[in-house]
Amino acid sequence: MSWSDATATTSPCTEMIGGQPLNPSGRPLSFTDAIPYRDLLKMAEYDEQAAELDGFRDRLSRLAAEECRQKAERIREHYRSLVAEYGLAFCVQQAAEEDGRYGNGRFF
Repeated sequence: MSWSDATATTSPCTEMIGGQPLNPSGRPLSFTDAIPYRDLLKMAEYDEQAAELDGFRDRLSRLAAEECRQKAERIREHYRSLVAEYGLAFCVQQAAEEDGRYGNGRFF
């Protein structure tokens, strides 16, 4: 399955509450469910680096912190556009499949 055959895909969720699909942990689907685990980790790493660099006052550190924030935001924006184009349920299914291919456990 790929992003190009979104119309042939059904919802990955089998349970619903009030018409809202649920993720495997029993919560309603959210934007972060549509992001593969490895990209969630990248975003967290960029955000953490930015926070650490914010502690320094020199110009180079501030620029590096801003670059880290921009990298994390580019990842978020990429998945926002996919969700807007293909829908949340399809993107969640794609993320779960990618997590499965790489052996990442999304829900602990």
